[in-house]
Amino acid sequence: MRLAHISGSPPKPSHFTVLVRGIPWSSDHSYSDSVEKFFSTYYPASYVSHQMVFQAGTVDKLMKDAEKMYRILKKIEPQCKEISMPCCLCGGTTHSFKMLNNRAERIKSKASVDELQPNQREKERPAAFVFFRTRYAAVVAAQVLQSSNPMLWVTQLAPEPCDVYWSNLSIPYKQVWLRKLATLVGAIVFMFVFLVPVTFVQGLTQLDQLSHTFPFLRGILKQKFMNQVLTGYLPSVILIIFLYAVPPTMMLFSKMEGSVSRSERKKSACIKVLHFTIWNVFFVNVLSGSVIRQLSVFSSVRDIPTQLAKAVPTQATFFTTYVLSSGWASLSCEVIQLFPLLCNVFRRFILRREEDPSNCALTFPYHTEIPRHLLFGLIGFTCSVMAPLILPFLLVYFSLAFLIYRNQILNVYVSKYESGGQFWPIVHNTTIFSLVLTQVIALGVFGIKISPVASGFTIPLILLTLLFNEYCRQRFYPIFKRSPAQVLIEMDRQDEQWGKVEEIYNQLRSAYCQFPSISQELSIAGSSEHHEDKESSEDLESLKKPGNEPVKIK
Repeated sequence: MRLAHISGSPPKPSHFTVLVRGIPWSSDHSYSDSVEKFFSTYYPASYVSHQMVFQAGTVDKLMKDAEKMYRILKKIEPQCKEISMPCCLCGGTTHSFKMLNNRAERIKSKASVDELQPNQREKERPAAFVFFRTRYAAVVAAQVLQSSNPMLWVTQLAPEPCDVYWSNLSIPYKQVWLRKLATLVGAIVFMFVFLVPVTFVQGLTQLDQLSHTFPFLRGILKQKFMNQVLTGYLPSVILIIFLYAVPPTMMLFSKMEGSVSRSERKKSACIKVLHFTIWNVFFVNVLSGSVIRQLSVFSSVRDIPTQLAKAVPTQATFFTTYVLSSGWASLSCEVIQLFPLLCNVFRRFILRREEDPSNCALTFPYHTEIPRHLLFGLIGFTCSVMAPLILPFLLVYFSLAFLIYRNQILNVYVSKYESGGQFWPIVHNTTIFSLVLTQVIALGVFGIKISPVASGFTIPLILLTLLFNEYCRQRFYPIFKRSPAQVLIEMDRQDEQWGKVEEIYNQLRSAYCQFPSISQELSIAGSSEHHEDKESSEDLESLKKPGNEPVKIK
């Protein structure tokens, strides 16, 4: 599937582009001159051009504010009659805002904006997009160590133009590893801080501890209905409410890491949310009790299978309720899109805005949906040994999820960029982990039942699962990290045969533009100038033809 995606995708600017960071500073010339000199020297046959990354300044902020104000004022209808005197209510005449239809006025307005731009050399950042002639040359440049200092001239394949996260490109590359270390520590601290609500929820599921801690609840807990609500449904609801804060927090951590693309940021957030949910939702609830007891379980490695075999069946009721409250309920919310629906109602009936915002298109939330599905898969695998009654609920969930998410991906969510199957290794590794954990729990169950024959057959099963995982890592995982040269060279030859090379080069010149509004205006202005010049030249040629006499004006 990964090879089919690589070979079947049409030519894109990201296939020929390399992102370069860690450009060394020189007082003699700018970053742009350094990039051109370096790649012209070491890649003379394949280097085409480059595009520098600039620091967003005051002009960019003013342009964004002006665009927002234009969207707000565009729908405002004049409330006053056309008069020559200024209106005291509106702050001006009814023609205070007008569109510049004259090309000379547009060029004059753009020239006044260009005067506000400071020196471009001062705004250049040590990062650039470098364009190559072929895919193979771009891949070679991205995977080769460019300098004896690994912190300088760091290259990687560029993300798609719509996938670039421009604000993080200004971060110096020397700070990236510090940011990753800081966010890792922050995520671990947040994971352990979250033990407080999880242990509180776990205490609600144990009736004896709850009545002993709160004696005034003994009369209420004797009622069957209240007992079922407090120990069954309420803990999962409280846990779900607390878990709503996890994806935004992990997305913030991933942004602070310095991810250069939105897909990379979502992938990093997906891994963090997955580890967080597996630890706090599964292990902390399974190992139960206080934090001291949870840590004391791992004091003896030999007792881990036995402890898990004893603990998992006791939490079967909680996990079943969690699947119903978090799984089935999330599918219904996914269909109606509750949060966007409320935002739309607030915007239309409270703010009185009829038009949709420019960023209203929904993208698939990989960092929330993939961890949820994998967590349910882990719960299904582990509970199938001692509590198989949870399997019908999971079967209904995954059947409905297939139909619902297929509809959402085809008809609701907008794909702004292609992830290229980069989330599949996460799914594979988590599935293998779930299988191994299930086999370990089965080993503990057979140990409790004192069944040496079954235990003897379970150990080779664990080894075979690990060997299968290693085979997949050696056979398939390298394709997700590197692109095969054979496929890339064949695609480059096909482009040459079909005459697509010049079209690709034209796309490279305007694909990675940090300020698309400026480039779009300049391109429109340039095309209009070219069109007018072409019309004037055609008029002159028509006048020169025989039979076309000039008209004399008296």
